[in-house]
Amino acid sequence: MTRGLSNSWCRRAAILAGLGLLACTTWAGDSSSAGAAPTAVATPGTPSAAAAAKPVPRPILLTVDDLPIGSSRLHPDPDDRAAITGDLLAVLRRHRVPAVGFVIWGGVTGPADAALLDRWIAARVELGNHSFGHLDFTRTDAAAYVADVEKGRAGLQGLLDPRGARCRFFRFPFLREGDTEDKLLAVRRYLEESGQRPVPVTIDNQDWSFEEPYVEAVRRGDRSRAREVAADYQAALRAAVRHHEMTGDELFGRPVPQILLLHANAIGASEWEALFTWLERTGHRFATADEVLRDPVFADPPRFVGRYGPGLWDRIAHVREDQEVRDTLARLMDDQAAAWSRGDLDAFCAVYAEDALFISPSDTTRGRRAVLDRYRSRYPDRAAMGTLRLEIEEIRPVWGMEVTPAGDAVPGSIHGASIAARWTLAYPDRPAATGRTLLVFRRERGAWLIVQDASM
Repeated sequence: MTRGLSNSWCRRAAILAGLGLLACTTWAGDSSSAGAAPTAVATPGTPSAAAAAKPVPRPILLTVDDLPIGSSRLHPDPDDRAAITGDLLAVLRRHRVPAVGFVIWGGVTGPADAALLDRWIAARVELGNHSFGHLDFTRTDAAAYVADVEKGRAGLQGLLDPRGARCRFFRFPFLREGDTEDKLLAVRRYLEESGQRPVPVTIDNQDWSFEEPYVEAVRRGDRSRAREVAADYQAALRAAVRHHEMTGDELFGRPVPQILLLHANAIGASEWEALFTWLERTGHRFATADEVLRDPVFADPPRFVGRYGPGLWDRIAHVREDQEVRDTLARLMDDQAAAWSRGDLDAFCAVYAEDALFISPSDTTRGRRAVLDRYRSRYPDRAAMGTLRLEIEEIRPVWGMEVTPAGDAVPGSIHGASIAARWTLAYPDRPAATGRTLLVFRRERGAWLIVQDASM
């Protein structure tokens, strides 16, 4: 969930049908959806045919954010809040959903709000910490953020103590875990020390953005508009389920459990029944947090650093791509050093783009052919070239966050990178020469090419 980027899911849900979001494997129970596991094909009459017809349901953990009530400014009336809560809990009971609810303790403003949390507890929903003030970590330093999270934990634990329960889980507000590695690691240390496990989201969506248009339509008695918003809500959630399940399964080569994020709001009270029925019909099984989080896919949280908070699968895919780029460029630098050291300037310059720019303290050279000619004039033979060693100081992939048509912030693909390195030319008969270089690369048709080289 990435608030602040888009709140127009309901106006764009129809677009999703034209995107790749709806492309998926056929699953048992619904030929158009991604559910528990691919339906195996077996020849009728064979011993495996009966077993193939019964795929194992996919475990899915339901998490509910922003308790005691989502979109609280739209629901100032305690009776309205109580009615919404009652309707949400009734759906959970009918479908026997073992959910986890995340509490913004700063939103618990009095006995009425505490009573709402009591109702969630009575419904066997485990409560976790969603901080005190729902701060944006990107705009908050680590110390202040940790203090706010701890304030939320302490408040919630005070509610849980008389019931013999413990605050085991934490959900990052806006799913933002840190825009620097230092901030990311600082909060992870605090969470480990305080016994709170961060619960990621694998099925990210913008369900909260439907609340205001739905509530407005209901309050002015516009039933047609309310039905339209509700239909868009269902379409958007189904598309999100299909897309993120396909992404997770492709990442790990098998059907993986999922964690769905929803909010405690009025449109949920209206639409969870239909959504949960669809999930069950398409091969899902509501599961506990302990069962889902035991899966190995959740064992090693990725070190994703970014301004916004995407879902877990997008984080993992980005971290994998980042490492692949770093490894590829490190090998390329090794190949460059080897080509130079064997006197092969053609191979050394083959990785320069046709429009490459070479800058040295004394001149500027443009174009791959001109760069090659420059090297040939300065290093006319193997003896002049010596043996090259390149010591990488930093590889920095270049990417940014992008916004999907659905309104989610996701990491963009890595199309560029820079390398800072020290070069050393060793000779058997004279002192070594050394200097520094800054290389800028772009990815072109799967290959990495140097577009700028500043060597000195």
